[in-house]
Amino acid sequence: MTDKELRKLRRDDLLQILIDLQKQIDALKEEVQQGKEALANRDMAIRESGTLAEAALKMNGVFDAAQSAADEYMRQMRKRADELVAEAEQKTEEAQKLADTVVRNARSEAEQILKRAKSEAGAMSLQPQAETPSRPQAGEEADMDDADGKRRRRLLWGNKRT
Repeated sequence: MTDKELRKLRRDDLLQILIDLQKQIDALKEEVQQGKEALANRDMAIRESGTLAEAALKMNGVFDAAQSAADEYMRQMRKRADELVAEAEQKTEEAQKLADTVVRNARSEAEQILKRAKSEAGAMSLQPQAETPSRPQAGEEADMDDADGKRRRRLLWGNKRT
């Protein structure tokens, strides 16, 4: 604005312009203060580090980010390892239960087979001896056909297939 334009403005308008300018000045002062603080912080970081490369790395937070990433990776790996151990323990427990069940069933079945065999042996010992077919003597010819002979041998030796 030129001086003529300023002189033509009313008092309210001039006051409003002054207020706006004061707000801009305050905002600029705040920005300058923040810039000075940031510069001081960077200067301090540069002084603390031995070389410019270390200063750049510190300012970018590369070391901090790398450390936090490594820590997070280790947490995840430990968690996964714990999950795998728990899963393996569960599978081992299930396998042990299955093995115990199989052994119990096998023992039970073996006991039943043994009981049946004893009862059949007892029943066979009670059968009269006359029913047992006689074997042909040496030199005598057997007058039985092959199928009949197999059946008799099976009866003699306790094989139940016919």
